[in-house]
Amino acid sequence: MTTPSDLERLCRTSPPCAGIAWFAGSPLVLIAATGEPAGADGPSWHAIAQAAGTLLRDGPIATPEVLLRLPTTLVLLAERPSGVVAVAVPVNGANAGVALVQARMAASQVDA
Repeated sequence: MTTPSDLERLCRTSPPCAGIAWFAGSPLVLIAATGEPAGADGPSWHAIAQAAGTLLRDGPIATPEVLLRLPTTLVLLAERPSGVVAVAVPVNGANAGVALVQARMAASQVDA
């Protein structure tokens, strides 16, 4: 099971990481998180949890992975059998591809 200390350690060892969150249940609720998805002016982890279920399951095409592009952050939502992991990585226009790879690497290390 993923704990806040597990996420904190993963975020520290996966730079540049702005935050990681774990959601579970139906509807999805925040179970554990570290950092923030987009700073003080952006959506909270709770707001992302509310949107995640719809984005992953209710769109025209169901997909196990969704990217949210916020003004200064890329948030990867990755569905797992027991919930959803979200990884926020700072991004600028030139490094979106690198940010996606970093987010996927961090998400793959979350013990679901």
